[in-house]
Amino acid sequence: MSQEKVDKYKEQKAKRKELVEKERKHRKLMKVVSILVLVLVLAGVGTGVGITIRNQYVKAQKSKPDYSSSSMIVQDMAGILTEETTEAGEGSDDETTAQETGASEETEAGTTEAATTAAETTAQN
Repeated sequence: MSQEKVDKYKEQKAKRKELVEKERKHRKLMKVVSILVLVLVLAGVGTGVGITIRNQYVKAQKSKPDYSSSSMIVQDMAGILTEETTEAGEGSDDETTAQETGASEETEAGTTEAATTAAETTAQN
């Protein structure tokens, strides 16, 4: 029995370099594969988080009011300009006529602008 152990030990010693080299290659391969899997998982999680954050940002931006449109402009403030011109009738008739003409021109320009803006807003939606 002792001779069998000695023979077995000699066999293992002869193959030891090959086994150690094989184990090193296997460990190196496992490290590379593990790192690649880790990178892929982190990239997937990072992408998912990034997309979620971007979607929330876009949603928040869309929910904010748009102050650049002129659809909120009130036309002639419910006729205030015409009331002011009739109250100022104490001056000369030429001034009153000029003021009324200016007010009506402003009203017409505002109406045209509001109609154009309303059409654009409707087209965008």
